[in-house]
Amino acid sequence: MSFIDGRIDGEKIFEGRVFPKILLPSKACEGNLIEIVKTEREKLEKMLKEHGAILFRGFDVRSAEDFSSVVEAFGHEEFPYQGPADRTKLADRVYTTNAVPLDVMISFHHEMAMIKEFPRRIMFFCMQPSPEGGETSIIPSNIIVEKMEEALPQVVEKFVEGGIFFVLHTKATYNKNGRVVWQRMLKTTDKIQGEKRAKEMLSCNTVKFNSDGTADFTFGPMNPVREFNGKRVMFNRILGYNTGERDAYVAFKDGRPIPLEATKVIERIYEDNCVDISWEKGDVLLVDNLTVQHARRPGKHPRIVLVSLSD
Repeated sequence: MSFIDGRIDGEKIFEGRVFPKILLPSKACEGNLIEIVKTEREKLEKMLKEHGAILFRGFDVRSAEDFSSVVEAFGHEEFPYQGPADRTKLADRVYTTNAVPLDVMISFHHEMAMIKEFPRRIMFFCMQPSPEGGETSIIPSNIIVEKMEEALPQVVEKFVEGGIFFVLHTKATYNKNGRVVWQRMLKTTDKIQGEKRAKEMLSCNTVKFNSDGTADFTFGPMNPVREFNGKRVMFNRILGYNTGERDAYVAFKDGRPIPLEATKVIERIYEDNCVDISWEKGDVLLVDNLTVQHARRPGKHPRIVLVSLSD
């Protein structure tokens, strides 16, 4: 291969394999990631399945257009984004990442896990790393299940047997353009059409549009543990969050919240088993969205990380 193995601080070993896999350019390849991907595509696909994530570091990728060419080189079909995040297209198949303010943590999740159809792969590109923080954190979802079964077997049993409710609450307005969040998300101002689109696009069971402009989307009861690539993964969010324009909470089937003690254990499992990618300019990160969750640590401006989704 036209790569050499690299290392990063905080990398982990799961099931005898390094996570994530780090690939650096060999002297012979001159840093041309596009041509290398075209040549080594099958090997890279096998590597992604084995390791869950691959970080390409030190290659000559400088712009959104360069990143677009890397994405095309993999030969995967484009997957259109649907969901609550606000994204801007910068090049073919290349978009801005979540516009949530940089000082806010974006919690761990699988991309579009609450949508009926979701991408198999995500690619990130760092055009400008944050001067402080701003790491993208990743964790294998099957490890979450394994660790929870060890520490919280009764909670996992309740997840699997009864399922959970996930309630997404969108705030009234969005600070960029003043539009109501649910209207931007569903691309309509009509509540009847909005409810129809929500149930067609999302996997939600009920939608409630409130008089103050907020909205509540209820998902479930559903089993958050699913199987992909022969692995049992925690595919749906099991912890609540708040990003400013929307928040969410999780409850068992009987409506009771997950106990605080269990929530603290789950949070510790995430923190103990995740890897923070401290971005360097030109980094490209390929993630298996079916088996690996990602998050964003709080950071400072300027930070420019772009994203592309594929099937």
